Amino acid sequence: MRKLEETPGKSSAIGPITAGCSHCIEGKKTVLFVTGLCRQNCWYCTISANRWQRDEVWANERLIKTDDELIDEIRKCGSTGVGITGGEPLLVPERVVHFIKLLKKNFGKGFHIHLYTCGIGIDPLILKKLHAAGLDEIRIHKNRELVKSALKFDWSVGMEVPVLPGQENELCELVDWLESTGAHFLNLNELEFSERNVEPMEKQGLKLKEGSLTAVAGSAETAMKVLKYAQNKKLNVHFCTAALKLNYQLRNRLKNRARNIKKSFEKITKDGFLLKGVIFGANLEKIKSELMRLKLPEKEFYVSIEKNRVEISAERARHLANKLPFKVAVVEEYPTAEPWDFELTPLNY
Repeated sequence: MRKLEETPGKSSAIGPITAGCSHCIEGKKTVLFVTGLCRQNCWYCTISANRWQRDEVWANERLIKTDDELIDEIRKCGSTGVGITGGEPLLVPERVVHFIKLLKKNFGKGFHIHLYTCGIGIDPLILKKLHAAGLDEIRIHKNRELVKSALKFDWSVGMEVPVLPGQENELCELVDWLESTGAHFLNLNELEFSERNVEPMEKQGLKLKEGSLTAVAGSAETAMKVLKYAQNKKLNVHFCTAALKLNYQLRNRLKNRARNIKKSFEKITKDGFLLKGVIFGANLEKIKSELMRLKLPEKEFYVSIEKNRVEISAERARHLANKLPFKVAVVEEYPTAEPWDFELTPLNY
């Protein structure tokens, strides 16, 4: 009997997790959303309403219009790989192949790329192109024929499915089937509520897990039954929790990006936000002049025209709050392509 192991992301696994999962836990996987188009209509789908059925490309939280923008976002995040997803990525197969080639060319063969797909409209030629381009890992949603076709190529092949409460029998059968094919892994995702799937999830009688903002009650319990079953099998099985996505995948990615974009006076919080002081005023030049009058070096403040404020260190903001004729606050800023203030604390108003 194999041992049930805890991963670095505090999730559970039987056997080694995939290379893609390892990069993800470290926050070093950029999520490359290549299209919102999809012919499926899975009632549990978590894609947001503003991306669903829209043919747009996003890298994490950044809308991508050019190859250079994609390369820039990956570098700012310090990523060592990407996970290609959608929608259904293989509705735009040539786009997927292009991105794989682009990223391998710019970041090297060791840059890890995995693809998550239902395989809608796929044919042997597309698989051949994906493999030739350098795809490292393919995660298939429920399409058994695609699993068998993908196993003809030299890459990591497995399935990734959400865990519906009470479906341990179906999932245990899937473990047996995948093992019989020679597949490499099964990823089980904790079922989650999202803005777009609340109504259909509630129609299924599903409820929120106690203590969680998104996880479905009963999903984790079902997954653990499947993991116990897999202890007597050879297939590698990983249960990816909602907590892993929030506390490791997202938080570590934010920290990595923050380290690469932070100004000299900003600090990174434990959650990956940028901590700084801000000074508000109708006349930014007047604020700048006042700071220079106080002999503050120009490298220690930044004039943000976009946000109509001057930014300084949080410590200096606290020190100057009652000495300046302007509104002063401390903010924790989300360090994404379009940064926003997660929390703002006024200091003198």
